Amino acid sequence: MRFKTIVTAVALVAACYVANCGALSVGQEAAQDAPKAEAKAFDFSVFDVPEGKDAAFYTDAFDKIVKYLNEDAPRDNVDMEEVFKGLGGAMKAIYKGLVDATDDDSKHKCMNAFQLYLSATAQSSDDPNAVKAIYAEEKAVGKSKERISYAYYFMVMSQLRGDLSDAELKALVADLTANVNEFDPMMVAQLAQTLMRANPKLLKDDVAKIVELYSGSDDERKKMIAKSLEGGLRFASLLGNEMKVEGLYLDKTEIDWKSYRGKVVLVDFWATWCGPCVAEVPNVLALYEKYHDAGFEVLGYSIDDDLEALEKFEKERKLPWKTASSKLSVEAKENGGKEYVDLSEYYGVNAIPTMILVGKDGKVISLEARGEELKKLLKEQFPDVK
Repeated sequence: MRFKTIVTAVALVAACYVANCGALSVGQEAAQDAPKAEAKAFDFSVFDVPEGKDAAFYTDAFDKIVKYLNEDAPRDNVDMEEVFKGLGGAMKAIYKGLVDATDDDSKHKCMNAFQLYLSATAQSSDDPNAVKAIYAEEKAVGKSKERISYAYYFMVMSQLRGDLSDAELKALVADLTANVNEFDPMMVAQLAQTLMRANPKLLKDDVAKIVELYSGSDDERKKMIAKSLEGGLRFASLLGNEMKVEGLYLDKTEIDWKSYRGKVVLVDFWATWCGPCVAEVPNVLALYEKYHDAGFEVLGYSIDDDLEALEKFEKERKLPWKTASSKLSVEAKENGGKEYVDLSEYYGVNAIPTMILVGKDGKVISLEARGEELKKLLKEQFPDVK
């Protein structure tokens, strides 16, 4: 849950930098009358990292680049493709310079630099083979199983950015299954979930093979991942079928899923701390107001641990629908009540928002009912509403 990924926080520096660019530009639009500070040029020289230096030089270079991107780099009028190219080149030099280091700090930064090298390469090139070449090189050297896993992950994710045919998707998941014991189990789980979401009906049988392999393992972590992937298989099987929904609302009353039959229902897995989830709220509110009287309903399923924050959010946003709580539902049995499944785990929801649209007959219409897609789907369900 909570958008798990094998990439560490520092490997998201580049993505955060892009997000900061967007956030700042919005802020400037909102404050057009405010005096503008003089634009400062991006210092690309921070990416000038030569070869042939010692480990101390490369660890310092790594820290300098991360600090600059997080704190000092200008956010306006920057060619992000050039930033990613510069970042990729610098991180390649750093990781190569630290690859034989023995102290923990250098080894840690070597791995982080390698991740940033992969991430920046994927961002700066539309060619999925750019990352594939890094994977091939690491596999040929064969020194680090961990680096091979990271490279494989980024390679597959880069390929998924393209418009892949069914045959190409099948080839990706078949390759993952064939080499499943060569990679970190958490990475396998993330890729399996991502691949399955790309085409659930096509790939669920292939992912089931990974579940079978991991379920029979003596490794407890693999068994746990198998359980999570089983949830993903349930999720992949939802289209056209009925959905299991149970638990407690935030007011501690029980969900009566049967009472929703005859309505078109949006089941929204979300949390107050999830930015994209919160960003969807205005869209859902507008659609609720338009279609509610015609038979549209929303059931929020929050995975918040902080119930006070959830209650505060509901009141401040004046949400007109009821919200269920995974925390309350799971804790019900511990408090002497009924036992409910945690729906986020039951359906392997490892990224939020996950928004599922259920038809009047109780069968799932869409597993990706967000934004413009939700508008289109509701227009189809309620053609008489103008």
